[in-house]
Amino acid sequence: MFKIVLVCTGNTCRSPMAAALLTDLAAKAGLAGTILVDSAGIAAGRQPASAAAQSVMRQAGLNLDRHYSEQLSLAQLQSADLILTMTQAHKRAVAGMAPGMTDKIYTLAELAGQAGDVADPYGGSETEYRNCARQIQQLLLAAWGKIVTLAGKK
Repeated sequence: MFKIVLVCTGNTCRSPMAAALLTDLAAKAGLAGTILVDSAGIAAGRQPASAAAQSVMRQAGLNLDRHYSEQLSLAQLQSADLILTMTQAHKRAVAGMAPGMTDKIYTLAELAGQAGDVADPYGGSETEYRNCARQIQQLLLAAWGKIVTLAGKK
């Protein structure tokens, strides 16, 4: 099993949407039993996914209704094969929590061969969430070949 952890700030918007989208990609590729996807936040309490994130994912045929945010833990980082953050700031925070694991920590954009961060839609309109989900989907598709290659090496 190849374990991927997606990380954002509060684990109510970006990382749960990314986890749902990546889980769907893996399932459609017949890799649901090979790739395990999880998400967490660097400053998360126990909150449900935001209403807008739930709505946008429902429109995409995915479900965040049972998602509750989770605080990122060292154990989670240690058990991960790949850690994908939404921003450079998240990457630095995760690297600070997990010295010696920097070889498996990337921003989603980096893994996709692009620059920039995935902007936080928190508190924004449903359109902003939809645009965020679209950006995440595009980055995941661009990174998919690398993810499959990494998973195949495990």
